[in-house]
Amino acid sequence: MVLLVATVSFPFFGYIQKRWKGAAIGCALMPIACVILSTITVVGIAAYQRIHLHKQRKDAMVVVKKTTDKGYSDFWYLKTNDDCFYEYKEKENSDVEYTGFDRAKHFDVVPLDSCSVEVDDKIVVKFDLEHQKATASEYDEPIEVVNVDWERVNEYFKNLPKYKNPE
Repeated sequence: MVLLVATVSFPFFGYIQKRWKGAAIGCALMPIACVILSTITVVGIAAYQRIHLHKQRKDAMVVVKKTTDKGYSDFWYLKTNDDCFYEYKEKENSDVEYTGFDRAKHFDVVPLDSCSVEVDDKIVVKFDLEHQKATASEYDEPIEVVNVDWERVNEYFKNLPKYKNPE
């Protein structure tokens, strides 16, 4: 809307500068400028969304994946700030697929004890910090642990407040 209002002003400024010739040039430039500015805005928003999505994936301490019977995948990216980024993907090559707003959600990560966390009351991830092994389950059914950043996991459990870390 702002772009449309800004481009409508072209004929007025053209008229002030060159009278009717300037108004005609402003009328000719108005749709061209509107298309160019709209394209720049849309491309900028899409680039920002891709960068934000990549950052959400990169900040994960643990990535958990569940593949359904139809080949669709649910990914949970558990982060150290007690946040879990969830996304639903249809393609196996998931790094290049853009996840729309309807396929991504955020959940809270709740520490259960000094070596396990829970997401959305259904995903439980248990860590063996000594042997660096992680297991995940959804309603007691095992699911795949794709990636674990052990430095972040150790830091997460080390920095848990006393009221969240029952030992």
